[in-house]
Amino acid sequence: MSLTEPLKFPAPAANKLNPSDTEDIRKRLGQRIREHRERKGYSQDVLAELSGLNRSYIGALERGEHNPGINNIVRVAEGLDVSIGQLFKEGPIEKKRPHPMNIEKPLPAKRAKIGRKQFLQLLEQCATDRPDLVVIYLERFGTEFVD
Repeated sequence: MSLTEPLKFPAPAANKLNPSDTEDIRKRLGQRIREHRERKGYSQDVLAELSGLNRSYIGALERGEHNPGINNIVRVAEGLDVSIGQLFKEGPIEKKRPHPMNIEKPLPAKRAKIGRKQFLQLLEQCATDRPDLVVIYLERFGTEFVD
């Protein structure tokens, strides 16, 4: 090869995803987000609050109208308290079952820890408008509610 010869690069491989494939991926992701949200009993407003995103954006994601970036996918997964993989996994959403070894033994009582100031700020922000969020946050800290 001489310095005067033009470099020859192989032709780029054809993109295996056409626009309709990417639209289908967005719709399947949106459907999984909706399934996880509904399984948890969250409204779009609650998921928006938990993920730090706008409610209308959550709705557009669920309809497959947006092509979300990885940061927003992570935020939604964290808001739903699921892994990113669970958002892309095919098949029905399974509830976590306790490990068979733990069924016979009572689980040790865990005590949630939250700073008093943080808790009071949470109550101030949510209690009047969004008491459902207070319940969700408390559940995330390990509080179990009984009916």
